[in-house]
Amino acid sequence: MRSLGLFLSFIIFISCSLTTDVIEYEIYSNDQIENIETKLVFNIYENKDMIQLEVQSFPKNDKNIESYSLVFDMKFREDYESDFNGVCLGPSWESFGPGELSLELKKDNNYKENIKGVVDSTQDDRCNNYFYYLRFLTINLTDNEKILIGVATDYAKDYPDAPFIWSVNKNNQLEEIGTTNIEKYSLNFELSK
Repeated sequence: MRSLGLFLSFIIFISCSLTTDVIEYEIYSNDQIENIETKLVFNIYENKDMIQLEVQSFPKNDKNIESYSLVFDMKFREDYESDFNGVCLGPSWESFGPGELSLELKKDNNYKENIKGVVDSTQDDRCNNYFYYLRFLTINLTDNEKILIGVATDYAKDYPDAPFIWSVNKNNQLEEIGTTNIEKYSLNFELSK
């Protein structure tokens, strides 16, 4: 009976020290282009030293979709208006380190992927929050063609700005094919320290 009490105390302790955020985004084409409509869900599990980001896409029609490629980028400074000129480091993501991270949401895994990040509590970068936004979103089709969804601003002009959609064929030729409901930098999440 005592071990059951210890176990329950442990579960309560873990539950209290772990925060969970769920963020959902609906994505659709203003031009009703096939394979665009989906719900994108971010589950964020945080405690003092560890973060787990779980991302899943729920396409309305997944018949031709092989995977989704996502690249997240972090805003380098918490507040560009303040006198603080330092850089927010953020958590160190497995296989990537601080800053940018990539995920591949594959059909054979129900379009779901997760990644863990470790917060170095010994290093104080003077930032209280870390703001991540989706920089690139690609829908990889089964016929090796791609649909590029504009989610941010691409200063190099190699990728569409939000809200534009481009198609990339097998010969790597780009064609603008429509728009979505996405506003620039609107697909994002924030981590707290």
